[in-house]
Amino acid sequence: MTSKAMVLPLVRQIATRSYAQAAPATREVRVNSNILSNKTFVATVDNGSPVTRVTIAFKAGSRYEPQTELGVAHVLRSAAGLSTRNASAFMISRKLSQVGASFSASGDREFIYYTLEATQDNLDVALEYLNNIVSNQEFRPWELSDNAPRMKYEIASLAPQIRAVDLLHRAAYRRGLGNSLFISPKKIGHISSESVQHYASTTLSHSRCAIVVVGSNKEKASIVAQALQLPSSGDASCEKASYFGGELRKEMGGDLAHVAIAVQGASAGSKQSLALAVAAKAIGSGPVTKWGADNSPIAKAIGNVGPFAAAGFNVSYSDNGLFGVILSVAKDEAASAVKSAGQFLKNPSLSNEAIQAGKNQLKLQVLSEADHGSALVESLAAQGFYTGTAKSPIEIAAEIDQISDNDVSQALSNAVRNKMSMGAVGNLAFVPYVDEV
Repeated sequence: MTSKAMVLPLVRQIATRSYAQAAPATREVRVNSNILSNKTFVATVDNGSPVTRVTIAFKAGSRYEPQTELGVAHVLRSAAGLSTRNASAFMISRKLSQVGASFSASGDREFIYYTLEATQDNLDVALEYLNNIVSNQEFRPWELSDNAPRMKYEIASLAPQIRAVDLLHRAAYRRGLGNSLFISPKKIGHISSESVQHYASTTLSHSRCAIVVVGSNKEKASIVAQALQLPSSGDASCEKASYFGGELRKEMGGDLAHVAIAVQGASAGSKQSLALAVAAKAIGSGPVTKWGADNSPIAKAIGNVGPFAAAGFNVSYSDNGLFGVILSVAKDEAASAVKSAGQFLKNPSLSNEAIQAGKNQLKLQVLSEADHGSALVESLAAQGFYTGTAKSPIEIAAEIDQISDNDVSQALSNAVRNKMSMGAVGNLAFVPYVDEV
């Protein structure tokens, strides 16, 4: 039987530093995008919302970390909102609170996002502090030291499924995309202020920047871009991601085993990536009703092995991707459940009805971003980095409708030819190794 476990979105695993709260945005209308002369990507959605959201994103995720400074991207993300050259952390927090604005910083393996939410009448004041936060960071050693307990808490509170997916990336890619989203607990407090400043100076630049404004016009986005005091270009680079395949396990005890199994997927922006996203939804993501039965293909493949939760996932990056299944199961049933999930991933069989259900679920997820301001602005920024343009959720939903059953079958056929990778955490006493699956 399956359990109604929370399945976390695996498109982007995010750690966030934020102040205050703001009201949700209304549905987007139309996306306008272009690339400025300084190579900054700009996208706007003037949807008439009383709350404007502004995201300034950079190619500064963990894949760009030097191997000698792993975890520096996590430190940079966590340090957002600390004292700058022009304002203390207390002043930033106080001023944003006075104008009813909210600021947060989040990140994934490729990008870091600085997001501001403010009402239209207080937007200009709030933008001054956003510019200050992004352009004038100082990373004072004593503030980084004071921030260490917060980073320890973030790591300690990670869900085991996130840990499994993190290990999966390391096993699959080794370096680059294999770099963890989170700093090692042993390195907290050992990455210097100078190292963070150097990483910021090489990654936070105009040519590596995308600016998205939801709730205002194109002119406002251009003003934001021109006000940023950043280098014209950064010299941070990374090798093209190579998929190796492999396995990493971390014994943590407990009564459950959490296992992520995947094969090489497709890069973001490709038709194959969209087809695999449909396939991931078609495979299943748990019961759709409270206390309901899970009749998804992956649940049927695993069978009646006791309580478990299983979901398909697809993550795509600029030059690679992963497609697979994540499974949480009682330790005593892990051997049978993991082998069944692995066999299903090697030879997935999806009916026309399952594929159609997957398309509907994926469209619902995409269209729901229009009602979730932070998800929408980050999605538009990522599209700008990947393809140089940005599409609205409605346009993406229309593309999903154009995906045929044959497109999904062909994408799956290409993916399952690749070597399998696995990341596992929890009680692994009965979890088979990847070559036994």
